Amino acid sequence: MNSTPETCLTMRAPSLCRPCPISKRCYRLIAWLMGSLLAGCAVVGPPSIRNGRAVYNDAINDTNNQQLLMVVIRSRYAENSSLLAVSSVTANVSVVTSAGVQFGFGNESNYSGNLVPFSAGAIYEENPTISYTPVEGQKYLRQLTAPVSLSVLMPLSEAVVSPGMVLTALVSRVNDLVNPAFLPSPATPDPRFTRFVELVSQLGQAEVLNWVEDPGRSGGFSAVIQHYRPGHEAGVRELLQLLGLHGPAADAGEIVIPVSRGFGRGKGEGIAFTTRSVFDLVEMLSAAVDIPGEDIEAGASVEYPAASPLGRQLHILRSRVEPEDAYIAVKHHGWWYYIDKTDRPTKRFFHLVTVLWSVTIAESTARAQKAPILMLPTSH
Repeated sequence: MNSTPETCLTMRAPSLCRPCPISKRCYRLIAWLMGSLLAGCAVVGPPSIRNGRAVYNDAINDTNNQQLLMVVIRSRYAENSSLLAVSSVTANVSVVTSAGVQFGFGNESNYSGNLVPFSAGAIYEENPTISYTPVEGQKYLRQLTAPVSLSVLMPLSEAVVSPGMVLTALVSRVNDLVNPAFLPSPATPDPRFTRFVELVSQLGQAEVLNWVEDPGRSGGFSAVIQHYRPGHEAGVRELLQLLGLHGPAADAGEIVIPVSRGFGRGKGEGIAFTTRSVFDLVEMLSAAVDIPGEDIEAGASVEYPAASPLGRQLHILRSRVEPEDAYIAVKHHGWWYYIDKTDRPTKRFFHLVTVLWSVTIAESTARAQKAPILMLPTSH
């Protein structure tokens, strides 16, 4: 009996068959392809982190900013606001691979050009589950309305390039120097506080004045003034005079002034700061919202007294169309409210509020509940 390559697979005597050259090539290609796909599965994890982490982080930051700006707008209209904190993001990543090969039997003319020698595929799928925790309750309210602590104020006033903005935003009074958030007519700003901020900024940037935590007092700080001669002696004397403190002795090499948080009790003894709360800062931002004239005339919005010098630098604009290059924007009552990306004072103030707000949310939701109320699975 004669045998041919086409019929050898049906013979009982395999020793009489000749190997099919097409099958050998297919087997080698399939083996190489499967090995490559399996090797690719081993590196799915790191690329998924590189591609996904920044995207998730940007989305959380953007929506946090939008939530805060919406709170500011609603506050101007005396409307209630609710917040959702992202408590966790769980991303399940899966990769499904497949490979195949097609063979033909019989006369080659029956299938020539219709078969694919080999095929392979891989499906990458990411299914994140996002968990939200509502921000509410008495603990959150206490955190929101509590004055900023010295442990927050002092590092912030040293960490930024220009500490003047932090001091002006967070401090409402230091000893007898008053810095109101709003100016009831016909009151005018206290120029002594402005001068205090200028001197503290200058001496701080020159490394002459430093705010140092006092280990002997719980939550206490000290203002340490050193190396101020000869270039800064006049500035130091003026600062102490503004605060109602005694000037340094002629041979003093270092001046240590106790710092506390209180109302006017630092005169003659030290420096006493009265600080604002996060809620106060939100009120200052709300007063900066550009409300439509018809809403003001109808009494739909809250009216504030005249703004302080810092408040006059803050601007939240509005537009009928979505602004293209806004720093942050939200839509409310048919208007787009936004902060212009070139408005540095408002951007810096808003950034300060977001930092303090995030701490408030974190502390108020910590251990509040083990399981989040809302979990949303998504896929893309």
